Amino acid sequence: MEFQPVIMAAGRGSRMTDLTAKCPKALLPIGNMPMIWYPVNMLEKAGFEEAIIVVLESCQAEIQKALVEICQVKMRLDFVGISEDNLGTADSLRNLKDKIKTDILVVSCDLVTDVSLHQLANVHRKYDSSLTLLLSPLPSQYVDIPTPGVKSRKRPEKDFVGFDDKGDRVLFMASEADLEDTFTMRKSVLKKHPFINIKSGLTDCHLYVMKKWIIDYLADSQDKTSVKGELVPYLIKKQFAKPKKPEKELLTTNVSIISEEVKPDIFSFSSEDEIITQIREMSTWIDHKGDMKECYHGDRIRCYAYVQNNGFCVRANTISAYNESNKQVGSECLVAEGVTIGEKVSIKRSIIGKHCSIGDKCKIANSLIMDYVTVSESCNIQGSIICANSHIGENVS
Repeated sequence: MEFQPVIMAAGRGSRMTDLTAKCPKALLPIGNMPMIWYPVNMLEKAGFEEAIIVVLESCQAEIQKALVEICQVKMRLDFVGISEDNLGTADSLRNLKDKIKTDILVVSCDLVTDVSLHQLANVHRKYDSSLTLLLSPLPSQYVDIPTPGVKSRKRPEKDFVGFDDKGDRVLFMASEADLEDTFTMRKSVLKKHPFINIKSGLTDCHLYVMKKWIIDYLADSQDKTSVKGELVPYLIKKQFAKPKKPEKELLTTNVSIISEEVKPDIFSFSSEDEIITQIREMSTWIDHKGDMKECYHGDRIRCYAYVQNNGFCVRANTISAYNESNKQVGSECLVAEGVTIGEKVSIKRSIIGKHCSIGDKCKIANSLIMDYVTVSESCNIQGSIICANSHIGENVS
């Protein structure tokens, strides 16, 4: 097995608490299927036969039942329950060290996309990349679109991503919140890459292919809790650093040395084995310095990206994005089993969940209605999300 897939499904949905207060985020319906089904289905289509799914222990049984019994997933699923809901994504990967035997493919449970994983894997193989990430232009994330729920003036933060002249190596990445009016670039980076194209209209889709040594490094270094916010920018920055000898900090008293601490050196984890080194040295595809120009650039750590420009790709991590994901999946109308619809009812561009009852003379447009909802007669529902087990009285707009 070339890659071990890991699905991160332990998030609480802190940016969409109106929807996740009584339902695990991973089980929110998108197109009348649980959210987590989409990354699982994507892996199955790509030919994977097994996957690790990280969940909260309190939600494990419910998520497992939904995937195995309701969605009838055929893959072998290894559920790993974590007890704390404040663990970051890097913390969760750190706890998987004993289960990881090869390079890994990490995907968030809220990703809904039709991307071909083979395209991402090919970029990873082509450059023998340490980290390969999926990026996608999501214009709906950055413009004002009608969103159900409480209105907020806070705009989503942008990511700034810098590419080389070929447009696939990532040289710089930072969130808008981490930048001031200006940002600095090391002179050595500009010397090696005099052309840097910085884009602000791309979103990190939380789909990564990583070398196994990155998990080993996380297990040894305890200071990073988030993959997107800390680990990815750190790896991108470290591409252009040089290996150093381990720095030693001596804690002393007036009498003697008490202890010695050695800081983890990421380059000690990224070192290549002897066979790979010999292959590179014997290759005819080298420049006058002995480096494979197109692939390695002489750097031990290499970060690349695949940009999905076609198809659809949405991270359903906010109410706005969740609403958009349902529109992408159900472009016209989707009506689940057991639904009762009265006379003279109009339903346009909406999704109706299981066992709902829609009264006479109702108008429903651009809306999501979850399972077991009763809508009485003469209601007008426009651009709304109606949560499961709700009851809407007569003549309600």
